Formats: sequence, structure tokens, C-alpha cells
Amino acid sequence: MKKAKFFWRSTCSTCRNAREFLRSELKAELDERDYAKVPFTAAELREIFAKHDPRDFLNPKSPNFKAMGLTGRKLSADEAIKLIAEDARIIKRPLVAVGGRLIAGFDKEALRKAFA
Repeated sequence: MKKAKFFWRSTCSTCRNAREFLRSELKAELDERDYAKVPFTAAELREIFAKHDPRDFLNPKSPNFKAMGLTGRKLSADEAIKLIAEDARIIKRPLVAVGGRLIAGFDKEALRKAFA
């Protein structure tokens, strides 16, 4: 059984569906973190995104992203981390960390490959 870190919001239906898929279909053992209940710190985010560009995980369709006036802005990786720490609702969700990969959203194919 492959282990993964699963960062999600329990109120998000996409996250709940991804969680069910990971558990039932891929038989993944999940180390879960509901970041709505336990918010990320900037230091934790730097660790999570150590091998990835945090800007690639921002969700420009998020109402919070738009409300923060981020549409069309060029952010540095550091600025992105600070903004995610302020409001994690601006990232694509869920985030699944497995085998050195970080997968955003409920992408069944990417998850299947990561757990293969």
C-alpha cells in the first residue's frame, strides 16, 4: 500500500471524491490534513512546494483569488507562498504528495500513475 499526504478541505466535494477514489480504488494510505481546520504556515508551504513552483498550484478560477486582485498579476514564488498561507482557498485542491510528486486537483490519471 502506497502512502501519500493528502491536503484537503472537508467541505469540498471534489476533495471528498478524490479521497474516496484514493482510498477505495487505489488503496492508498493517507496522512490527511484539512487545511481549513489547521491552516498552513509559510514554512510548511515552503516544505510542501520544495521541488515545485507554488504558482503552478494557484487556482485563478477561485473567487478568493479574484477577490484578492491576483488575476493577471505576476507573482514571485515567495509571494505565492505568503498569499497561500493567508488564504489557502486560492490553491487547486486537493493536493496529494506521493513519491516526490505533488498533484493538484482530482486528476485520476495523474493519481493512477503516481500510485502505479
